[in-house]
Amino acid sequence: MSIIKRCFLLTFFTLWQYSCIPIEDLPPFDITVTLLPNGTSARLDWPLVNDPQIGTVRYDVYLGTTRVATNINANTYTFNNLEYNTAYTGKLVGKTLSGDEEEATYSFSTLKEYILVPDPGLEQSLIDAGYDTEGIINQKMYKEDAPLVKKLEARQRNISNLTGISHFTNLEYLDLSINQISQIDLTQNTKLTYLNLGQNLLTNVNLSPNVLLKNLIIHNNSIQQLNITQSVLLEVLVANYNQLSAIDINRNNLLITLGLNNNNLNQVNFSGNARLTEIDLSNNPISGLSLSNLTLLKNLAVQNASLSGLNTGSLTNLVHLDVSGNVITSLDIRNNTLIETLDVSFNRLTKLNIKNNVNLIALNTKNNNNLSQICVTNAVQAQDNFDWIKDDFTIYNTNCN
Repeated sequence: MSIIKRCFLLTFFTLWQYSCIPIEDLPPFDITVTLLPNGTSARLDWPLVNDPQIGTVRYDVYLGTTRVATNINANTYTFNNLEYNTAYTGKLVGKTLSGDEEEATYSFSTLKEYILVPDPGLEQSLIDAGYDTEGIINQKMYKEDAPLVKKLEARQRNISNLTGISHFTNLEYLDLSINQISQIDLTQNTKLTYLNLGQNLLTNVNLSPNVLLKNLIIHNNSIQQLNITQSVLLEVLVANYNQLSAIDINRNNLLITLGLNNNNLNQVNFSGNARLTEIDLSNNPISGLSLSNLTLLKNLAVQNASLSGLNTGSLTNLVHLDVSGNVITSLDIRNNTLIETLDVSFNRLTKLNIKNNVNLIALNTKNNNNLSQICVTNAVQAQDNFDWIKDDFTIYNTNCN
C-alpha cells in the first residue's frame, strides 16, 4: 500500500473516531446571590464550565421577566441601584454553541433604606422612644421609621451631632436640653410646636421656618440675636442667660410667659403683648419699662437692673413683684391689691405704703437706707410677721402722712 493511501486512511479513521464521541449537554447549575453592603446591589455567581466536550457557554441574565444582559462570557453579574426594601426574582440562562440551554432561578430582597444617625446619644434616645426599631447603636436607623418620630426627648445625652434630624419631618415636640450642641438645622422640622434647646453651646438658631412654635426654651446658650417674628403662635419664650442686646416681640401677640433674665437688654417693647402674665427681665441694664397695657400680668421680676422707677398702677392682677437691686426711689402699689410677695430690697426708697395690700404674705425692704417707715394698717401685726423683712431703723406706722 502506498504511503499516500496509508495517510489518507489514517486521517479518515481519526475523523471518524472523533465524530462518534457525543457532545455533552450543559449540566444544571446553582446561583449564589450576595447582597452587597450598600443594600441595593446584588451579585450573582455561578460555577464555571470547563469541559471541552461542552465548549463555550454564554449566559443571559433576567431580572424578573426582563433580559438585562446577553451573551455574558463570565460566571458573575452584579445588579446596582436597585430599589430599597424590594423582593426580586429572575433567572440565568446558559447557552452552548450547539444550541443546548440550561437555566437556574434566583431570588433576593434588598435592604431597607437607612438614614445616618452618627451621634450615639441621639440614637439611644431614638431607641429608648421606640423609633429606632433595630434597637442597637449602629449610627443609623431605618428611613421608614423617621416619619413616626413626633415627640423626642433627648435631654442630657451628651449630644453634639444632630445629623439625621432633618428626616424627622413630623416632629412636633423636641427636647435637646443639657447637651453639647453648637449648631442646629431645623428647616425641615416645620411642625414643631415645642422646642427646648436650653443649656447648650448655641450662638445662633434659625427659627424662621418654625411658624407653629408655641413653646421655645433656649436659655443658657450664647445667642446674640434671636428672630422670632415668624413664630406668631408663640406663648412661652425662655431665653435667660444669653447675650441678647435687643429682641423684637411685637408680633408675638399670644405670649404668656417671657423669660429674658441675664442678657444685655436695655429696653423691651411690650406694646403687642397684652396677654403676658409672667415676665422676668432680671440682670439686664434696663432703666425704664412701660407696662401699662399688661393688665393680665401676675408675676414680674426685674432684679438687679437700673430701674429708677416703675409704674404698676394698671397691673391690677399682679401677685408677685421683685424689683430688688435697682435704684427705685418711690413705688406706688396701692392699686395692686392682689399682690402676695413683694421684694424691693437694695433700692433707694424713701417711703412705702402697703395699707391696701391686704393679701401681702412676704415682704422684703432691707437695704433701703432712706426708708424710715412703712405705712401699714396694723403696726403690731406687721412687727410680728416673720415673713416681712426690713431694716432695723425702718418702722411700721399706721399714719401715712
